[in-house]
Amino acid sequence: MSDTSAEPDHPGVVMLPMTMLLIAIVSSVALELIVPIAFLPEPGPASWSSWIGVLLFAAGYGLAASGRREFIRSGTNVYPHMPALRLVTTGPYRFTRNPMYLGLIVGLAGIVLAFSLEMGIVVLALFALALHYGVVAREERYLTRKFGIPYEEFRQHTRRWV
Repeated sequence: MSDTSAEPDHPGVVMLPMTMLLIAIVSSVALELIVPIAFLPEPGPASWSSWIGVLLFAAGYGLAASGRREFIRSGTNVYPHMPALRLVTTGPYRFTRNPMYLGLIVGLAGIVLAFSLEMGIVVLALFALALHYGVVAREERYLTRKFGIPYEEFRQHTRRWV
């Protein structure tokens, strides 16, 4: 199924996900400076939260990178403001419909823990909501319009997140 000429051939996301991530990181650091609450251990090599944070960041980066690599391998556009050329259901897309975005969320959680950014926990929740409603929901409507039944079947067999 192809798009009608009246509809734009892109999902109309509110902002690029990487821009949202950078805003979330900067906001987490700024809020930590403005509202310094401390319940996580001080960051450093002896801190359990720093180690878990590093592991989460690495896992998130790896997941996002593998999703990106699968898009490139399949010959479709990576950036959500460009048209989808193919429906990708291989690689990490066998397990989650959004490995790149899930990777960003997990990676941000890692940064929050690694650097003991307590206020970053609030930012993380807001980032996940903004990503879901400002990007994922829009992409799902677009992909349903663009690919029809094959995308609906993919949605039925593959979870949105995990």
